[in-house]
Amino acid sequence: MLNSTSYLKPLLDPSLSPLAFTGLDLGLGDFIAEREQQVGEQHARQMGLLAAILSQQLSAQHVCVQLDELVRLYNLCVPVLAEPLPMLFTSQLQELLEEAVTLGKVEQGISQQALPLILDGQALYLQRYWHYEVTLAEQLKQLASGQFSFDLTSGKQLLAQLFSEETQGTDWQKLAVILAASKQFCVITGGPGTGKTTTVTRLMALIQGLCEQAGQRPLRIVLAAPTGKAAARLSESITLAKARLPQNLRQHLPNEAATLHRLLGYQVGKSTFRHHQDNPLSLDMLILDEASMVDLPMMAKLLAAMPAHARLVMLGDRQQLASVEVGSVLGDICQSLPEGLWQAEQGQYDANTTSMLNQLGEVNLLAADAALSLVQNNLVMLRKSHRFTAGSGVGQLARAINNGQTGAVFNCLQDPALTDVSWFNRADTAQVVDLICRLLQDYMSAVAEKNIQAAFTALMNQQLLCATRRGPWGVEQFNARIELELTRRGMIKPIQELYPGCPLMVSQNDYQVRVFNGDIGICMPDQDGLLKVWFMQADSSVRALLPSRLPAWQKLYAMTIHKSQGSEFEHAIICLPQGQSSLISRELLYTGITRAKQQVSVFADEANVKAAVTAHCQRGSRLAARLSVNG
Repeated sequence: MLNSTSYLKPLLDPSLSPLAFTGLDLGLGDFIAEREQQVGEQHARQMGLLAAILSQQLSAQHVCVQLDELVRLYNLCVPVLAEPLPMLFTSQLQELLEEAVTLGKVEQGISQQALPLILDGQALYLQRYWHYEVTLAEQLKQLASGQFSFDLTSGKQLLAQLFSEETQGTDWQKLAVILAASKQFCVITGGPGTGKTTTVTRLMALIQGLCEQAGQRPLRIVLAAPTGKAAARLSESITLAKARLPQNLRQHLPNEAATLHRLLGYQVGKSTFRHHQDNPLSLDMLILDEASMVDLPMMAKLLAAMPAHARLVMLGDRQQLASVEVGSVLGDICQSLPEGLWQAEQGQYDANTTSMLNQLGEVNLLAADAALSLVQNNLVMLRKSHRFTAGSGVGQLARAINNGQTGAVFNCLQDPALTDVSWFNRADTAQVVDLICRLLQDYMSAVAEKNIQAAFTALMNQQLLCATRRGPWGVEQFNARIELELTRRGMIKPIQELYPGCPLMVSQNDYQVRVFNGDIGICMPDQDGLLKVWFMQADSSVRALLPSRLPAWQKLYAMTIHKSQGSEFEHAIICLPQGQSSLISRELLYTGITRAKQQVSVFADEANVKAAVTAHCQRGSRLAARLSVNG
């Protein structure tokens, strides 16, 4: 009788195992091994190990694993096992999978029986995630084919009102509005400060204006974002952008954004939502902000709940970090178009789309030579940053990181003329703690004066951003060390877990008390001396909660770069862990750097900076291939 636990158990030892396995990973290995026993004992052990690796890679956000990579990981794990298994070549792995009874092969057709493993070409999936990816690809293809026509005379008149200011070069915001108004599906991507929310506000005004002129009812437009913090920021940005519109074009535009969980109808204790294919959302158009943060399962469920006639517009930065969960949907959609066409300003769209953009946008684009992506007519990138000027060190550094130009990155970090960029090479954690404590002086003064508005402004002036949660350069240790140093300097008195001046971030949505994952709070006594946690609202007012009413939270002297997505700080302080780390990447460093509005300080050794710039984060997925013409 096979006891798979006995031979897989050493994989849980972090000092031995090459991968971070969990009991859940080994549980799947046990399950597969038991069902593969009918083929043979050694075969069952090998399949169990492969399944455990596939589960572990899923927790590392990979939707699937290519067979050559699976062989590499398998051969790394074999020496750790309690009982020996033979090493594999890719050809031997393929023979092994041919005999497997728990695996379905796409090329042979997927049977009605729900098999736990799926082989699609050269990629191995867990069945559920293969279904998510295939379904999402089909949904995107269907949406991408949907088009809308409108009266050109009315369109030109409205565009003239919305884009009255003179611009130099191609106005990509204007072209994005035209493209999105004519397509059922559109992705508007661009870096920080390129005006994504301004563009989408003008898009909504154009569409509602066209409906009014055509005598049609206004569209039901819904705003959504993946987190409560992102939803609040979108609401605030849309409100500000609406105020800049002509008075006659501000009608029927939404004000408030919802989280995706709230929009779809989150059900406690269930993985399903109230809205799905058989109970679609009641809307005509959905604007999804921070789309890079949405994982594969959530995106598949969202598109399944979209009415067949509805438009979908995604906003996000294609070069930013992907979701903390499995998949990188926005990045994969954009990656279906070759990088060369993203860099060029010509030749992306087919003849019909190019003609429409030239006519309405008053430009002279060239049409594409050939179709390369099934969604290439639905993608547009905003190129001009309104946050970073040409001389901005932060902007130059971000571009160099994005382009993978290691030499240019170090030039930016070392150039004394770029006063908004500081680099601390061979730094230690004590320097970071000292800097943060000094930068928090204005914040602590506002807390002492019980000026909550000033405290929020001062808190947002700087933020320590870490690549990791644990370790000497991680969030947990920095939060503890900064709190200890602030106490030593007499700036705080932490006689209990929450105390006056303690900043925190909510890590769980709570619709009852209306605080959400990512919301930032400050502890401060009210006028009666009762300690409360204060939150800034979208209209710049504040509201307070008793600490006992808070959902899960964590202290906020430091936060992870992942958690900072969608936020902006006057001064961002970036910390990379010393030594080798699989967590650092170009996307992580770029995301951290671009949280800074005015100044960035980078604490990282030269080797770590180089490793980050050269490590391009590529998650296992075939979504981009499925959306390419030859996929």
